[in-house]
Amino acid sequence: MRFFVLVSFICGSFTSLNGQPTQISVGVLTGITSPYTFDSGINRDSRYQQRYQVKLAPVGISYGVDYQGYGFVITPSLINIGQNMNIINNVGGYEGTRSINMQYVQVPIGFKLHMIDLAFFKVSLIAGAGAGYLIKGNETVTHRYAKYRFPAEVLPILPSDYVVEYDGVIAPEIKKLEIVSKDDFKPFQFFGSLGFRSDWDFKKSWRVAFDLRANYGFTEPRSDAYLVRAKENQTLYDLSGERRELFASLNIGIARYLEVNKQKTKPFGTLKRRKR
Repeated sequence: MRFFVLVSFICGSFTSLNGQPTQISVGVLTGITSPYTFDSGINRDSRYQQRYQVKLAPVGISYGVDYQGYGFVITPSLINIGQNMNIINNVGGYEGTRSINMQYVQVPIGFKLHMIDLAFFKVSLIAGAGAGYLIKGNETVTHRYAKYRFPAEVLPILPSDYVVEYDGVIAPEIKKLEIVSKDDFKPFQFFGSLGFRSDWDFKKSWRVAFDLRANYGFTEPRSDAYLVRAKENQTLYDLSGERRELFASLNIGIARYLEVNKQKTKPFGTLKRRKR
């Protein structure tokens, strides 16, 4: 009981709205992300082909406040995003992978509009926004010895062991070459999200939640210095272009909840005694 009161006091901004909350919940969560990197430079580079996969969103905590008809939830957590690309040769065959990896600690705040609001079960439309701080970030290239269609813009900076021919460039085998480091990313990102959330009270004082959202990164994740190098064609495996990070997220959490404003009703059939 004291723990819930303490958390409620720390996150008092949630409960300062008009009206009294009906429930407060605190819990842990885990999940997955399915990232998509929209990069206009990669999209016009014939060396790369889209590839889809899921990444782990390993752990987070949740604090929620529910009112009659709506609620709020804050979910500080770690997320892994960044899409991987297939590397293809000059005739379209698969030869390797370009891996984009970013790990953020994010603090999103979500507003829940209850579409189904029962005593033990809620389904909500959820919209959120939050900030993320970059913990890890890099991009690596791994490919076999083969012939590739390197863009004309980067031919002047080819190393000596890359051989230019009429129908492509013969490149040596490369294993996990880091082409973008953590220092080439901006430290902060801002995300917006929209989706659905369901909360099931499977046992007295215990709740399981499923949270499915589409997420969008509002800003270019790479640093201005890196973008200048790309624009000047000084990045062998990258072309200049605008980038945004999108990802679908599915979180599953378990929480302990507390009824804080349970309405009391009089027993049916109770009559007041008339005064004589």
